[in-house]
Amino acid sequence: MPSRRTGSPSPDDGDVGVGGVVLGVDVGGTFTDLVVADRHGTRVAKTPSTPADQAEGILTGLARLELDAGRVTRFVHGTTVATNTVLERDGARTVLVTTAGFRDVLAIARQDRPHLYDLATRRPPPVVSRGDVVEVAERVGADGAVVTPLTDEEVRRVVADVDGHAPDAVAVSLLFSFLRPDHEERLAEALARLDIPVTTSSRLLPVLREVERGSTAALNAYVAPRISRYLGSLSSRLTDAGLGVDIEVMRSGGGTFAAWAAADEPIHTLLSGPAAGAWGAAALGAAVGWPDVIAFDVGGTSTDVTLVADGRPATTASGTIGGLPFAVTTTDVHTIGAGGGSIAWGDDGGALRVGPRSAGAVPGPACYGAGGEEPTLTDANLVLGRLDPTVRLGGELPLDLESARHAVGDLAARLGLDVVTCAEGIVRVADAQMAEALRVVSVERGYDPRRFALLPFGGAGPLHQAALAAELGCPHVIVPPHPGVLSAQGLLAAPVTVDRARSHLLRGEALDAAALRDGWAELADAAEADVRAQGVEPAAVRRSADLRYRGQAFELEVPDPTTDGDPSPTAVIDAFHDAHRERYGYDQRGEEVELVTLRVRAEGPAPGLPLPRLTSRGDTDAARRGTGDVVVDGATVRAVVLERDALGAGARFDGPAVVVGVDATVWVAGWQRAEVDDHGVLHLTERGG
Repeated sequence: MPSRRTGSPSPDDGDVGVGGVVLGVDVGGTFTDLVVADRHGTRVAKTPSTPADQAEGILTGLARLELDAGRVTRFVHGTTVATNTVLERDGARTVLVTTAGFRDVLAIARQDRPHLYDLATRRPPPVVSRGDVVEVAERVGADGAVVTPLTDEEVRRVVADVDGHAPDAVAVSLLFSFLRPDHEERLAEALARLDIPVTTSSRLLPVLREVERGSTAALNAYVAPRISRYLGSLSSRLTDAGLGVDIEVMRSGGGTFAAWAAADEPIHTLLSGPAAGAWGAAALGAAVGWPDVIAFDVGGTSTDVTLVADGRPATTASGTIGGLPFAVTTTDVHTIGAGGGSIAWGDDGGALRVGPRSAGAVPGPACYGAGGEEPTLTDANLVLGRLDPTVRLGGELPLDLESARHAVGDLAARLGLDVVTCAEGIVRVADAQMAEALRVVSVERGYDPRRFALLPFGGAGPLHQAALAAELGCPHVIVPPHPGVLSAQGLLAAPVTVDRARSHLLRGEALDAAALRDGWAELADAAEADVRAQGVEPAAVRRSADLRYRGQAFELEVPDPTTDGDPSPTAVIDAFHDAHRERYGYDQRGEEVELVTLRVRAEGPAPGLPLPRLTSRGDTDAARRGTGDVVVDGATVRAVVLERDALGAGARFDGPAVVVGVDATVWVAGWQRAEVDDHGVLHLTERGG
């Protein structure tokens, strides 16, 4: 895809305005997206990913941008390497060292079932096989007291046993080690002589719940060797190409950390790619006056949805990947198997279905002309006219309308429908799936979507914004200047970040100001030191706590409402009652509240989102490409076709319209009015609204 310069940067672009060249690179399974911003403007490029050597795709993108790697002053990277390693189950051979009697802790887990009423359902096996679990004779009690001491002889036996398994990595997770970590530390020191990565749960995640803590430690060890090799190779290749700065990697929970830190704790990269998009959407929404947005990213195989309130995406410490739990802070992203490449099919009852199977990049949708024969969502949008058949996707790929019609037509014949009706059905089914995902992160969690703007991105997101805005009642739609590369752009707005947590079971008189102050201070000191170790001075520390009513099994995380002075237990507890009511519709203010875990997030200075400032102004005449027929609710309407890059600041137009960009197309419905702001952001509202 050719690069595109979108205008001069805005005055608040942070280091961009003083001559810096910042580069965001998001490597996905299909495409590698690059965004470069300097004082001359913002440019984007999209190249095919090169799984065998990701550096090749990045270097190809740099060549298309005509950018010398030696000029880059900040390089931020979003990656799916850890994600794919877990999903494809090709990580390191890992040994788990755990307390005697708990060999099966990962296999038994919570004894829950993925599908309650499916008698044949099977939970995914853990990444450590039962034969690779080494038990150690030691025990710490629930009060932190030693029940069974760890002897030197037992340490030597464990090391020899582990060595006999010839592992590539080791995870150590002992019972109640978050209260007393010295047993894990002694084992880790002894295991270090094996010269393989060792992950201790008490250092990585000193919180209660042995299942989640053990699974997190095991996953970290499982992906550590591959992430270390990948980042080392990438750094070496880019250094040879002239890159003179350290690589920063996007964290699952938002923010970045240095590549060496990512290699040590790769668990924080499991949702690196989706997090970049969510935080990029948050930064864009805040920049244009909408800190509350529901963002959805429609790619080739899936749709990722997240809710942003007060300028920050929701986060969670209860994540899963491939059915396996992990408990580090991650961006709360809800994913469904519906994307532009999702294949449409008819089930045994004759109902039209879309996804989760995808045509992928090869062969791709039928309209790509690369051998795909099954109808996809992209083919349906092309048949309906929402994609302009004269446009080359990414500036290079021509669209084959006849192949799309043939693929959709084959399915239509099997279902007893005509081609157009079938294509509309495909889009409606996909829209319904996406709308349900939007409700999961909003209505089901106590948020009224009518208070939020909708922010679509990804290659296919803007094609579906109108139906979803109408379904959820969102009053405003914000379409980024380059929707297809917002994840890469979001990388550039991410500060260096460190999250730290520790469990403190406190209630009653023990839950006092001193306990909160001292607990948070200990975590903040450690987090700020870790930020400084990455060459950045901390600029902000955010405190939060996990609380529950006594007797509940799970907690809610609430931010510390104290703005100055000592923290107030009363204020924290009141905030929990409010959060409980918002989430579940009720509170129990007469019940005792228990604090479970304290958390802090230390952040370096937040860079400004590099948004272009358009130099041209005016109406839509210069952007007009012509008109085209679009099918809406069974009727054909005439829509204006506009070139996105040619729309000047202040341009206004009404739908129906097809707005063609180099990385994404926007379908503007007939009931919508569009306006372009000074940064090239497209704002869509209801006519007369």
